[in-house]
Amino acid sequence: MDSELAKLLDYEAIRTVKARYCRMLDTKDWDGFIGLFTADAVMDVEEDTGHPPISGHAAILDQVRFAVADAQSAHQVHSSEIDLRGNEAFAITAMQDRVVWAPGKCPIPGAQSITGFGHYVEHYVRHEGHWKIAALKLTRLYVEAHPAPAD
Repeated sequence: MDSELAKLLDYEAIRTVKARYCRMLDTKDWDGFIGLFTADAVMDVEEDTGHPPISGHAAILDQVRFAVADAQSAHQVHSSEIDLRGNEAFAITAMQDRVVWAPGKCPIPGAQSITGFGHYVEHYVRHEGHWKIAALKLTRLYVEAHPAPAD
């Protein structure tokens, strides 16, 4: 296969992993979601949670479920910058999210929802022919907390 075509196919495969990440997170398809990560993946959402980076499927699922199990969310990504290096890739992808928690479930005191934007900074590896997330760091540029609607 032509190397430029192979490179384009890798770019598209990585973008597809990120699109699935958003869909599976928002639909709470936990098996599909965690299948996008390597077994020893590291997730760093310290900026959002105040918790240090975590690793491994169980810890990642616990963290993500805690954050959105009682919420409806919409995560959108675009404008990926991908640096391919053989069976590894490094990506920075712009993101925006909207998260609305059930009444009384928001982890932010006095709020019921957030709207935010920033970037995912990620390391991907090709694992058994498929691209997987080996490390993910969420960096936010802005988060706006919204109070619960007045009764």
